[in-house]
Amino acid sequence: MEFEQDSNLTLPLFLLDESLSDRDLEQPDFEISIGLDDELLAQICQNPSEDSSVAITVSGYELLITDPLYLNILDQEHDAQITLTHGPLLSIVLNTEAQKTFVSPQMDMMPTFDLGDEDE
Repeated sequence: MEFEQDSNLTLPLFLLDESLSDRDLEQPDFEISIGLDDELLAQICQNPSEDSSVAITVSGYELLITDPLYLNILDQEHDAQITLTHGPLLSIVLNTEAQKTFVSPQMDMMPTFDLGDEDE
């Protein structure tokens, strides 16, 4: 997964319930789009040790909901968090006012950086 400053990270979200393991990854309940500023990029470019994780609260995000079943979430309070585990692996957790939790699949990520060393 490649990250760029001032771009968006968009991941699918699935309702966390007993049917989660049977879900088709191509059919998410909705998506979340997170704006990647330089501060957030610095935070997600970590690789926690094997027995730890890092939780990052996210404020600059947008929910991309088209399924009428979930449109009411837009009218509720909700909060999103990025979780990093050893690998590094990145996932998103979204909690709603109605006590529903949505999760993204864990994504392998190894941030790459453009150091400006290209021949001109």
